Amino acid sequence: MIDIHSHIMPEIDDGARNLKEALEMAWIAADDGIEYMVATPHMFNGLSNNPPPSEILNRVNALNVTVGKDLKILPGNEVHISHDIVAQAKNNLITRINQRNYMLVEFPQLTIPIGADQLFYKLQLEGVRPILVHPERNGQIQNHPASIEKFVEQGVLIQVTAMSVTGEFGPAAKKCAEILLRHKCVHFLATDCHRTTSRPPILSKGRDAAAAIIGRAAANALVETNPRAVINGEPLEVAPPVPFDSSKGKRPFRRFFS
Repeated sequence: MIDIHSHIMPEIDDGARNLKEALEMAWIAADDGIEYMVATPHMFNGLSNNPPPSEILNRVNALNVTVGKDLKILPGNEVHISHDIVAQAKNNLITRINQRNYMLVEFPQLTIPIGADQLFYKLQLEGVRPILVHPERNGQIQNHPASIEKFVEQGVLIQVTAMSVTGEFGPAAKKCAEILLRHKCVHFLATDCHRTTSRPPILSKGRDAAAAIIGRAAANALVETNPRAVINGEPLEVAPPVPFDSSKGKRPFRRFFS
């Protein structure tokens, strides 16, 4: 499996507190069957203390030396959406996943930002394929899951947290995750791990829970085929969402290129 969203990098954000904890997280991930893990420390646009891509790369290289061969760590960022995000991407101030063309984007906890669709569009013009992370944990989206459909149709990819599918982020996140899965509005599962215990790097439980909803092959794609395309910077084909409004009927298959 491949985990495209983690906070395994020590002493940089609210993830691993030290190298010892990062190593313990790496062992847990490897035992769970995770082969690659993208370290995606938070990046809040406009703050001067955001680590530049060069620092992320140096930290990833050092962590890989310590972790060894059981798990390969790749560079990335989890970027909080703001009106600065397009300029940050254009000026290469954001670490894209494995230095390719996909990037994790995070909404605020409670709302969908006004103009988010335009920001996604402008990122795509810069050659960035945005991946919206854990929308099932957003309060506004929990109340209106259909709001995700327009982003998927726009070419935005969706990553749901594995622990949301298993119910460990609460019933609202679980219900929303299930709805998004059934409507083909999920393209990746990831751990978004922060600790060894409270938010551990376990992906298999979420995959198995998703398999009970959408089938084993489709669930495997969320943790194997799709994330492999991302870390390699390859085009990713996704099916159109199942319409939330049944009166819209079926849409033709769409191919999104990175």
